[in-house]
Amino acid sequence: MIAAVSMVRDEADIVADTVGWMARQVDHVIVADNGSKDGTREILEGLGVEVVDDPDPAYYQAFKMTNLARRARELGAEWVVPFDADEVWLASPGRIKGLLNGLPPEALICEAALFDHVPTSQDEPGSPVEQIRWRRAAPAPLRKVAVRAREDLSIHQGNHSASFDRVEFPLRVSGHLEVRHFPYRSEEQFVRKARNGAAAYAATDLPDSVGAHWRQYGRTIEEEGEEALTAHFYRWFYSADPEADSELIRDPCPL
Repeated sequence: MIAAVSMVRDEADIVADTVGWMARQVDHVIVADNGSKDGTREILEGLGVEVVDDPDPAYYQAFKMTNLARRARELGAEWVVPFDADEVWLASPGRIKGLLNGLPPEALICEAALFDHVPTSQDEPGSPVEQIRWRRAAPAPLRKVAVRAREDLSIHQGNHSASFDRVEFPLRVSGHLEVRHFPYRSEEQFVRKARNGAAAYAATDLPDSVGAHWRQYGRTIEEEGEEALTAHFYRWFYSADPEADSELIRDPCPL
């Protein structure tokens, strides 16, 4: 069995596409809802996935995702795909389930290139996955990973890596998986996500270097107001003229 696990909070605009797509790619999906207030929970319950409660506001992602992976393993999963609610995972060829089942038994980690989609003035009506058709041409520096559901598995903060207590150098394969990432979709969504992220990290005892940008967003709101964060969105995460931006290419997500 191939399972996917995720943690979500207030992602109502995109979860139907991302989680619904993942549910068609694997055998079982487990989603932990962290107190969503925007209808995310109700949407998830209509997608035919397993939804569990995560009442703890602190963003201990590594610990929580590792526990979700452990639950998937107890259900019989051989591979686990740790994914975020703003990601669409794609396999080449076919479905994620078939790809992972076809890997050699010694492979423990399957890496996925990550491409960030960027809202632009050319966005079209529809869900974020449909409307945000431009992405950064270069992959993000950090990849995402699908992992063998071994009992010694630990998923790391950010879902960018994983380790196994009994394997010092796990065999990695790459070139088969791709992730389309839709982290910032509008100024309103960006501000809401920044507020949630800052509060979630403030509730932890993790070092300030972990989640540093979310913490900084929280300070920006407190010290300068939401307008300053909105300006940050339009400066760094939006393109008014994507055709003139050499860092972007028009490449709609192939759902």
